[in-house]
Amino acid sequence: MTRLLPRRDDLVDAAFLCALFVVALLGFRTTYTGWGFLLVGGIGLALGVLAGHVASALRRPMIAVAAMTVAVFFLLGGVVAMKAVPTPDNLAGLASISVHGWKQLLTTLPPVDGSGPLLVLPYILGLLCGAGGFTLARRVTLSAAPIGAPLAVLAAVVLLGTGEAAGVLGAVFAAIGTGWLSVRAARHRTGVRAGGTRRTLTAVALVGVAAGLALLAAPILPGTGSAHRLVLRNYVEPPFEIGAYASPLVGYRKHTKDANQLWDQTLFTVEGLPAGERVRIATLDGFDGRVWGATNDPAGAVDPVQRNNFQRIGVRIPVTTPGAAADVTIRIEAAYATADELSAWLPTVGHATEIAFTGERKDGHTENLRYNLATASGIVADRLREGDTYSLRTVLAAPGIPDDAQPFGPPAVRTGDLAFVRSKISKWTGGATTLAERLRAAATYLRDNGAYTDGGPGETEYLPGHSTGRLTAFFNAKRPAGNDEQYAAAYALVANELGMPARVVLGAVPATGGVVRGENVQAWVEIHLADGTWAAIPNTEYMPDRSKRPDHQPPQEIENTDASVVPPPNTMKMPSSLVDASRTDASGVGAGELSGPWLPAWLLELLLDVTKAVAPIVAVIALIVGGKAVRRHRRRTRGSTATRLATGWRELVDHARDLGAKVPRGLTRRQEANLLAPFGVHALAVHADDHVFGPGTPDQAAVDAYWAAVREARGRMRSAVPRWRRWLARVDVRTFLPAR
Repeated sequence: MTRLLPRRDDLVDAAFLCALFVVALLGFRTTYTGWGFLLVGGIGLALGVLAGHVASALRRPMIAVAAMTVAVFFLLGGVVAMKAVPTPDNLAGLASISVHGWKQLLTTLPPVDGSGPLLVLPYILGLLCGAGGFTLARRVTLSAAPIGAPLAVLAAVVLLGTGEAAGVLGAVFAAIGTGWLSVRAARHRTGVRAGGTRRTLTAVALVGVAAGLALLAAPILPGTGSAHRLVLRNYVEPPFEIGAYASPLVGYRKHTKDANQLWDQTLFTVEGLPAGERVRIATLDGFDGRVWGATNDPAGAVDPVQRNNFQRIGVRIPVTTPGAAADVTIRIEAAYATADELSAWLPTVGHATEIAFTGERKDGHTENLRYNLATASGIVADRLREGDTYSLRTVLAAPGIPDDAQPFGPPAVRTGDLAFVRSKISKWTGGATTLAERLRAAATYLRDNGAYTDGGPGETEYLPGHSTGRLTAFFNAKRPAGNDEQYAAAYALVANELGMPARVVLGAVPATGGVVRGENVQAWVEIHLADGTWAAIPNTEYMPDRSKRPDHQPPQEIENTDASVVPPPNTMKMPSSLVDASRTDASGVGAGELSGPWLPAWLLELLLDVTKAVAPIVAVIALIVGGKAVRRHRRRTRGSTATRLATGWRELVDHARDLGAKVPRGLTRRQEANLLAPFGVHALAVHADDHVFGPGTPDQAAVDAYWAAVREARGRMRSAVPRWRRWLARVDVRTFLPAR
């Protein structure tokens, strides 16, 4: 047991390793909420150091360190990272997160929950750093070798974290690393132990001064002002397929009185919302000629607030829009939950800074919530159900439209192929010159000259939908006729044609008491102003009064006679627990069901992922081992008998080199045999010389006997080295390289 007691050098190395790991892991301070990640990572580090120390003290091979690390991960991971006892479900969750958690972290808007399952990731980093770093410190004489473990953690934290710079942490890491390097280098020099502390302190001080000067000078150096920190989350596209969900605007007619479906049905109730404020159901920012729908395009701005993509969100949502704060609670009712085109969309208010579900389905909804900061709209992939309740902490931003409104940038919706829009622009805008005046003129024309219809009795010729065919009829009619669906879709296209980025929003204005029924649902248009804000244009600006009925004449073109049928969203199977949550992409469409009667699905998927990662490595190893086998066969069977005897000795020397023996090139066989004396192969060298340089030609029996002796000698060589060296010899490629 005394062997397990740590020595002074063990404690020093462990202390430096811990200090470097803590400094590296502090880079996650803006990625997680709270400091739980640091505690979990520290515990993982301590367990990893303990595993490395036990294996080194008992002189166990490297494979034992790996096995102990894996065992510690599964046995204690549930308690340390997931706050749960080890059960089959928790072990499965650990395995799943260890494979898929990195993707979840990169596709979740930081900060993530500092007490959630993603704490497994700092635990893994701690275990690997502790076991790997301490094992390198104890077994490798190279002074800088163990610093590679915390340096790898630092690189991982930078790549997986946020874009916030952390120059101070880098300077501290460099100072501590230099001190550790100095201490380890001093151990290998004689007569310098007494001055080691002074040298260490001097080195640390010099590095600290240099780092401080670098931090002060960096902001004023050319080319540094606009540089972005390289983080993977800016280059990872979340696996979410927004096209799996139908555009809710297509089913707008369900909310009308004549349809007699959702008009008088309670969809949801809202508490805490000031009177007159709108509730947003869905933001539709793309038009493909058939429908206005939501897009999912993460390319573009590096700022996550400006990136138009649906992503996981953490505990807090970064919002820079000014406005009054409000706490709102929304409860979903049966009518909303049973409407296929609505149930996946999360009603929101303003710009949410926090979203928290309550009730028995809160964990599933939280896991499957995707939120788009650019459009302030969310999707719940496992769909909302009756009774679901959630709270919003939000900013109620309602910027006005200035008289000289200017666009933020070019329109995202291309109207080049929509000739029916361009043909009406000059007529609808009159003599207006500025962009703001033309927008107001087009809205006024529609309001004054249009008619309202839901396609009720006597007006059935006015079809629902807002495809190119339906809008062509709308634009070309002497008197445009439709409801919110057609007017909002048409006016948004007009705004984009004029050069103002515009999108359609489906939402509602709650009635007294916060009740939202189908009659309260409406569609409006938002335009993107030069200051980056989206300003709402109420539907009353461009829609006629409901009392203005259309002429009893059908539009010029009729299309989509079955457009009243809302296209159903794709069938989806959502995860029911933490175990399979990470196996389902954000759209709710499973990445492929792996199931069987003899193994659980999570294990099959884990095996598949491991196989994909290991297959290239196995292929390379097989290529090397196969190449050596082919070379050995050719040496034994090709050429004259004397040549085959000579190459038998060459095979023996190459095998010795693979096992770590140092045999320089250019020596005679007997000189090489002297260097390989511990293996007892001198007789084979003499025998080869006798046959190669002696009289006569050896026969095939002599060749076979010599190669049999070579095989026996190879076996003795392998048994004389550690097992890990034997495995390494199989993939050593130095004997394939040309002589130096």
